[in-house]
Amino acid sequence: MAVHGQPIEGAGSVAFDAADRLAIVNLFGAYAYTYDHNRLDEFRQLFSESPELVLLHEGQPLSADIDTVMSLLAARKAAFKAENNQRRHALNSFWFSSQGADEATGHCYVQVFAIRDGGPPAADLTGCYDFTAVKRDGSWRFSRWVVGLDQTRPGTP
Repeated sequence: MAVHGQPIEGAGSVAFDAADRLAIVNLFGAYAYTYDHNRLDEFRQLFSESPELVLLHEGQPLSADIDTVMSLLAARKAAFKAENNQRRHALNSFWFSSQGADEATGHCYVQVFAIRDGGPPAADLTGCYDFTAVKRDGSWRFSRWVVGLDQTRPGTP
């Protein structure tokens, strides 16, 4: 059986290093926390020097270098702050399609909640992250990050 072209036969395998797996899951937590708390310098450190960054928008891949993406994120975060719109990323359903000593690939779902003017959280968008993480000098970093959105509202790519 395959999902999006990826075989799932090994989905229940225990043939991986548990400490590395937890370190990668922790990397995801740091991703959500540093972005949501506007700690963009720390957020940048979660990625390799020149990661592949892709947004799938209306079926078309849009890609940019890390410096361009970080500038766009800073502007986006400033706009959210001006709107009194706190964002919270919820990541779940992690599936590692491969994991070796120095590289892992996989997927997870993302839901982004908007908390406007201190009100109740409202789901703003949902999607899937596809990733590759690489281990260098004892630390894991994302080297490939593909964002596929399920839907968007006008003005929220």
